[in-house]
Amino acid sequence: PPACGTGARSPPPTTPPATSPTAAGIVTSSDGFVWDEYTTGNSNLLADQIEAIALDQNDEPWVVTSDNNLSLAGIGHYDGAQWNYFTDGNSGLPTGVPLNDIVVDLNNNKWIASDDGLYKYDGTNWEEFNSGNSGLPANTVLELSIDNQGSLWALVGNAIAIFDGTDWTLIDESDWPVSNFNGTSMDVRGDHVMLSEGSGSRVLLFDGTAWTVEMLNFTIYDSFIDSANNYWVSGFGVVAKFDGTEWTRYTRDNTGLPDIFNNDIFIDSQGRRWFANGSGGIQVFDCPNWEVYGPNNEGLFPNPQPGFQTTIGTYITEDADGDIWFTYDGTSGYAIRIPNGNYQDYASWVIYDNTNSHPFFQFPEEIAATDDGKVFFRANNTYMYDKVTDEWTLWTLSTGLTQNPLSMEARSGGRMYLGHYQGIDIYDNGTWSHMDLSAEGIEHVRAIAFDANDNMWLGTPDGLFMYDGTTWTTWNVDNSNIAANNITEIAIDDTTGQIYISAHNTQIWPYYGGISYFDGTGNTFTTFLAADSPLAHKQVEDIEIDAFGNVWALTQSEGISVYNPNGIGGFECVDRSLQRETTMGVDDFNATSSFNGYVSPNPTLGETVLHLELMEDVALELSVYDIMGRNISTTTYDQLGTGDVTIPLNLNDHASGVYFCKVHGNGTEATFKIIKR
Repeated sequence: PPACGTGARSPPPTTPPATSPTAAGIVTSSDGFVWDEYTTGNSNLLADQIEAIALDQNDEPWVVTSDNNLSLAGIGHYDGAQWNYFTDGNSGLPTGVPLNDIVVDLNNNKWIASDDGLYKYDGTNWEEFNSGNSGLPANTVLELSIDNQGSLWALVGNAIAIFDGTDWTLIDESDWPVSNFNGTSMDVRGDHVMLSEGSGSRVLLFDGTAWTVEMLNFTIYDSFIDSANNYWVSGFGVVAKFDGTEWTRYTRDNTGLPDIFNNDIFIDSQGRRWFANGSGGIQVFDCPNWEVYGPNNEGLFPNPQPGFQTTIGTYITEDADGDIWFTYDGTSGYAIRIPNGNYQDYASWVIYDNTNSHPFFQFPEEIAATDDGKVFFRANNTYMYDKVTDEWTLWTLSTGLTQNPLSMEARSGGRMYLGHYQGIDIYDNGTWSHMDLSAEGIEHVRAIAFDANDNMWLGTPDGLFMYDGTTWTTWNVDNSNIAANNITEIAIDDTTGQIYISAHNTQIWPYYGGISYFDGTGNTFTTFLAADSPLAHKQVEDIEIDAFGNVWALTQSEGISVYNPNGIGGFECVDRSLQRETTMGVDDFNATSSFNGYVSPNPTLGETVLHLELMEDVALELSVYDIMGRNISTTTYDQLGTGDVTIPLNLNDHASGVYFCKVHGNGTEATFKIIKR
């Protein structure tokens, strides 16, 4: 075929909006986090089913709408103030015919694909192209594209018709290595072409020289070629990439949080968020990247379960040495230890099951670690692993426990508190003692926490309890505005001292639940119930607080909700530039950074080095921020030369934690995370 491109590309505006067609209207965002929605309910859109969208040379959207009532099918144009419509009643569009796609060419002409031919609108006049008056081999046009020469590509299923403004060129089965191919999706970039056959699961690829065919095992919806000439398809439950050699599949089980049903959330000392859930196993969110450790992750990351595998992750914790531990449900009792928390050093992971730990080790539900190397596992029994001696111990009702525990909380000095039905069993360097709470009427200790004043806080089905060493204080729905009596978790903000709880009532109608917090005095909480807040669900089972003061609430059947009374922070690592692919046939926008680099050693004890590879001699500004976003230092470098450049960084005078080094130069920016031990 002639040279071609996905057409329709131009440099994005300073804050490019992302605009997306959906089955329920149009959503748009300028930062990728806050979205506005246009539907028939809040705008003058004719229909909510949006089939296609394109941006003209003024960055104004043009959309194709469809509906069972074909009189509502048409082309909508948003001029920045309101939607204007073209339908079969006020334009040259066909009567009672579905519309399929729209593109905008170099001259700002709008081209519309329909089941009855191709239509061009130049802003004043309408022109029809069909099999009788053009080179179209059929009237049902499914998809359109503009290449980098300004030519129009029209997919008609078993052929592609290319129109350069004067002549038509046809590509069909005589050019392809397969027969009976009926394409439903197409993309064009440079001299690369991609065609996908929906339910047929075949993909035709042209690399500038020859056509090849690839077979997939899922229904394909859309096709795309990126700037590196990787071929992408979206399908039923999967997005797949072909780099010319192999396919990589991305699904809900290897990209982000795989499931809305979660069992635990944990925030480690480096600010990374860990999740355990019922579909993907264990996940880590090391902003902005996700890794997923489960049997369905397509092999992109480890699945440390060599034997009886399960998708259910149960719990995550961190010990005093910085090792991350996590567990899976199941009869093999898998527990994983990641030395020093270096989760990407997969070869260092240590896997424990009931063949190399304790023979009865099964169904672990919770983990907690003391500061002297003891790791406790609450499972069908209670197990303890001693990192110093590499020995496992089973604690039972005859060897130290008074009842099977419901919760665990580690204390300094090698102590572990295990809450149960009517009390707490306390392990203190090999010796057990017991706190009987039956006289206080406290039952089912499901959460334990200690504040900076050494007050002990207990979460129970009957409310929140605090013990200062002498006196017990109780909060419940009868004496306060707490979210609910059934306290599922307690978290204490180390910075503010605020006491946060998650709680719900899902036993007696009407059901309710949410999160509450207060300073530990009085009976007045700040409470958010799911019914009157953005909290995703009433059944809040877990709650954690990160270094930014963000509250992460695990809503059992609706994922994770994040709240911060001072405004959510800490997501500066997410790229919000949202470089946009438009539909104008201009040169590709080059968004390549002028430098690459890394920090080493990292983690560091204080002194480290930023290594940069500079493609050109540019002035740079280097700023270092702590995890709260506070600027530590800013240095300007006028001339560094090209090639490999090293810049020393000194964090000796700063506390252990996570820092970000941001480099600005020549209109580009890079951010490097630094961990100080």
